[in-house]
Amino acid sequence: MPYKTSSYNKSIWLLGLLTLLFSPTIQAQIGIGTTTPEGAIDVAGSNYGLLFPRVALQSTRDVTTVVNPNGGSLAAGTTVFNTNNSTIGSDDVQVGVYTFDGTQWKPQFSREDYALYQQTAGCSRAPIRTGDLEYATASRIDGLIDQVFIPKYSGMYRIEVKTNFGAGKIEDFTTGDDSYISLATSEGAFFSKLEGNGRTMINPEASSYDYTQGWSYTHAYSAESDNEATAVESYNVPHFATLVYYKPLMAGAPYIFNLRHKAVTGAAVFQNGGASGEGMGHIGHDVPCSVEFEFLGN
Repeated sequence: MPYKTSSYNKSIWLLGLLTLLFSPTIQAQIGIGTTTPEGAIDVAGSNYGLLFPRVALQSTRDVTTVVNPNGGSLAAGTTVFNTNNSTIGSDDVQVGVYTFDGTQWKPQFSREDYALYQQTAGCSRAPIRTGDLEYATASRIDGLIDQVFIPKYSGMYRIEVKTNFGAGKIEDFTTGDDSYISLATSEGAFFSKLEGNGRTMINPEASSYDYTQGWSYTHAYSAESDNEATAVESYNVPHFATLVYYKPLMAGAPYIFNLRHKAVTGAAVFQNGGASGEGMGHIGHDVPCSVEFEFLGN
């Protein structure tokens, strides 16, 4: 007669199996999808993934959303998949895997954010204007006016402004028996302005000749030599300048930036008074002016 297991015996057998599996004193490995686990837990599968607990963290300092099931402080090494994008500041979280290090949540994914804006429409001609060296009356530079940058992350950004300026053609004002070389300079400034999230972060209108507020002095030389049968002219030789700012930006907030230029000296010696034609200066000749943003971290 075949042996039949009673319901009582089945219950005893199942209870024993569960005791073996979950007893804290048993040293064993757990295999999921494999009968030969090679670690404390070995998950095998060719077309399935492993899902971390999905939670909505409020910040990297959030220690209440996820709890220790045994009570007490949250254990270092706790790992979750965060589903929330916060916009509170430097402690923001973004969607992705985070691990708690005992003090705060650390992202387990690469956070990169970079944007480059360049001058468009080729070289821009810059007239020489009398009056004050100021942002309000400076020339606008195509491609770098009212541009909007929206950060992916909250934290510190490196903002680099690159400019170059070359003078225009000068009048031949030193011809004669005693002098054959004409030399002159055109001087002015580039102005950078950055606004967003309810404040002006770089403001060239707040002060004068202040590099921290977007002022970048620039000048360039032009020359003509009559020592050759055909006069030799030198212009478009650029004066390059770079300003770097470190500013905390907020994720999702639009930031508007502008780059302008104004030249105010040399009008008397440049062709057409520096107001038109070849007498005007050159902005971004061959190498365009640019503004770039790079996320550095919290």
